Amino acid sequence: HQETIEAPETGLLHREFAAELTVADGRTVDVRIVPYGEKITHNDGHGGLPKGQPYTEEWAQGAFSHQLNAPNRVVANYEHQQGIAGVVGHGLALRDEPDGLHGSFKIHQTAAGDTALELIRDGVLGSVSLEARPRSAVKLAAGAIRRTKADLIGVAFTRFAAYKNALVLAVREEAEIVDE
Repeated sequence: HQETIEAPETGLLHREFAAELTVADGRTVDVRIVPYGEKITHNDGHGGLPKGQPYTEEWAQGAFSHQLNAPNRVVANYEHQQGIAGVVGHGLALRDEPDGLHGSFKIHQTAAGDTALELIRDGVLGSVSLEARPRSAVKLAAGAIRRTKADLIGVAFTRFAAYKNALVLAVREEAEIVDE
């Protein structure tokens, strides 16, 4: 039994994921933005319950498939900083893989970008957090919320994780984007 629920009209979901890092000398960072099927408990009011009441959440494969051709519209920031000063990079590629939504991000050659890249390489920013506007979800028989469609607005490199499998996967020398 699945019950469709409505996402709130305003507000972004922020979800953080633990990261593993492969260090190289480049400025392209590969990440798993959101793992599919991994459950967490949250209480942010986006699960059909009032803010403060816990609910279980997971993401469905394909929730971001409508955005795969526009990775450049997804910005990367540091710890969810708002405004242009917090932007440290932008998307080069988004890929829907069986284990989650993956992305490649170019880290800008700015003071903020250089600092973020150094912190990523050193493992200080070992987590990835998505910033997404929920569009649709279903409530499963067990009561969990499965996010089925959302708009990815940004990705933040952070210190703390909500999902353990949203990972920085590598820092590469250059972008290896292949058109199919």
